[in-house]
Amino acid sequence: MASGGSSRRSRRPQLAVAERIARRLYDGVAAVEWVPSDEADVFRLTFSSGLEPRYLKLPRPGTRIVWREVVMLPALRARGFPVHEFEHCRGEPADPGAAFHVTREVEHVPGPELVAADPSAGHRLAARLGQLVRRLEGLDAGAIPGSVRWNRDPSAWWRPQCRALIGDRRWPAPARRWAGRILARLDTPPAGFGGWYGEMLIRRDGSFVMIDWTTAGAYWACGQAAICLEGLAEWGEEHKRDLVRHFLRGYAPAGLTRPELEELRLWRLHGPLAWTMLHHPSEEEIRRAANDVRRSEASDDPAEWF
Repeated sequence: MASGGSSRRSRRPQLAVAERIARRLYDGVAAVEWVPSDEADVFRLTFSSGLEPRYLKLPRPGTRIVWREVVMLPALRARGFPVHEFEHCRGEPADPGAAFHVTREVEHVPGPELVAADPSAGHRLAARLGQLVRRLEGLDAGAIPGSVRWNRDPSAWWRPQCRALIGDRRWPAPARRWAGRILARLDTPPAGFGGWYGEMLIRRDGSFVMIDWTTAGAYWACGQAAICLEGLAEWGEEHKRDLVRHFLRGYAPAGLTRPELEELRLWRLHGPLAWTMLHHPSEEEIRRAANDVRRSEASDDPAEWF
């Protein structure tokens, strides 16, 4: 959730608003501390009364992200997904800028630390995450309030990045071909749910709470799985193949079908190709992403793609 980026740290948080809300909701507020975050204003509340810390989340001006969480997360929680339960919240459709929610502080162990200290707990987490992602991808986005809706706007849904890659002759031909395939999929209406970037608060036993649903909504088959696999693979060179395989055991206990494997491969490559094109990439960035293409084409074992 938190970020140390200089641009985020230089942004002015809505401290006065946060303090006003906190003191209206709670007695004995000792401190309201800003936690730098990507797309919202997050504050940690501590109390002189001994009450455990809380987190207050406010929308940045002109955004609907917090309002979307206020309406979306209870619907997902009612379906059995491990998301935050709000202690207090507000979310009026007519005024999404006034939305907020408050949650209790949850124990968190960073994923790389968890798997280094207790690989079995990391494996349990990966398998459980695979099960949840399979269920998540099966949701009808239209039935979940606050979901991002797909559209045909040529300036949205990663289409500009794919077109820019195809037109950049520095990229090798295989990468341009994959960008063309991804662009074609982006122009096809998705039938499922996804777009969550795998952010979690993790306990030492490997259980977790899913957080930060800023872009969740309509998505394509296997797309959410690829996002989560990429995140797990960043938890350490020594453990990444085991984590990928445990995730897939939860996600597809009988094994991936051939169409699923190909969809997973496509969405695995969407990550490095599209993210690299968020700016004019250097030759080194292109080389790294092209290596991802080669690895993914060379094996049908997803554990070898990362």
